[in-house]
Amino acid sequence: MTEMKSAFNVNCNNCGLQKICFPTGLTRNEVDRLDTIVERKLPLKKNQHLFESGDKFSSLYAIRAGVIKLYSFTDTGEEIIHGFYLPGDVLGIDALATKTHQMNAIALDTTSICNLPYQELTNLSSEIPFLNQQVLTVMSKEVNDGRMHSELLIKRNADQRVAQFVWNMAERFRNRGYSSSEFRLSILHRDVAIYLGLTPETVSRILARFNTEEIVTWKKKEVMIHDAQTLMQIAGVNSFTCGECKKETA
Repeated sequence: MTEMKSAFNVNCNNCGLQKICFPTGLTRNEVDRLDTIVERKLPLKKNQHLFESGDKFSSLYAIRAGVIKLYSFTDTGEEIIHGFYLPGDVLGIDALATKTHQMNAIALDTTSICNLPYQELTNLSSEIPFLNQQVLTVMSKEVNDGRMHSELLIKRNADQRVAQFVWNMAERFRNRGYSSSEFRLSILHRDVAIYLGLTPETVSRILARFNTEEIVTWKKKEVMIHDAQTLMQIAGVNSFTCGECKKETA
């Protein structure tokens, strides 16, 4: 199985995630300039917070390895999960308006982070127009992801929600150059259930059936997609366009 390797000491120009993160489309010199403001701290350990609700906003964060869960609580103490962030994703945008984080970000396994001081990033963006465009693209993606999540909860039944979650994760791994038919996912079924607005029992029952029907196997942290086309049909994905997935599942 392909594993994601930490690029903790790698600069932006040599980072395998540069096609996903901010350096996309920048010249080598511009990437070097971006690299000068990036702060690489020690990796977060599992269950260690990157930031918590109420913390002052100062940076955006790009994930180099690991998984981050973004969550909050209702007034009655009920957990709400807003998303899961993989290598190449950028988070912290939730605090741009208030300058204070409204949510909590916790590492689900050992996670390496690139800290992008926002004021320095803004100053650099004024000198590199394409970098400013990249920042706006990240913001747009955050808005679109939130809209899609809302639609998922409103318009999809339980089977469709679980299937679409697995398929979306597979696509995210594929876009990062990793296998989309077999990958490691450090997300508890309980967290998936909360994110999808389902009970843990319902998610476990659906995954057990998918396993019996040889569609998907998800045991502990290992996910294997055996029948991508059927998974897509259940998820309600309109067209099968992933050539690499066809090769992997053939």
